[in-house]
Amino acid sequence: MATVHGKKLLVVGDWVSGTSFLDERLIGYVESIDSHGVVDVWVTQSDHDDAVGQLVQSKLAKLEKLPDYEPSEPEDLRSLIELALATRDQAWFEELSTKLAGAEGEGGALSSDGKPARPQSFTRFRGKRVSID
Repeated sequence: MATVHGKKLLVVGDWVSGTSFLDERLIGYVESIDSHGVVDVWVTQSDHDDAVGQLVQSKLAKLEKLPDYEPSEPEDLRSLIELALATRDQAWFEELSTKLAGAEGEGGALSSDGKPARPQSFTRFRGKRVSID
């Protein structure tokens, strides 16, 4: 991520926390940014209930990027695996499955390539293709 004057730049899709033009505290994600530094934020949490589920505007200087979420709990990973299956995103499914195997499988043991070892429930299906159509 680029920085300007020591401040991280925001991009569309970033999760942010800050205040709107109306001084509402908010958490949401960036929908758009114009050339004047006005940011449209889709609000998911706010101290002003009517703002939740709405687009509000703020200035770049009034927003701070939230840290990227890295799921590590098995239950969170399982939920995301379901989403990957529903969206037919095979690469994401495989990435999440590997993380899940490391999170719950065999004490977090690593395989010879340094990746988390897959538990038996994954390895016994190696070489077999399963269609999700």
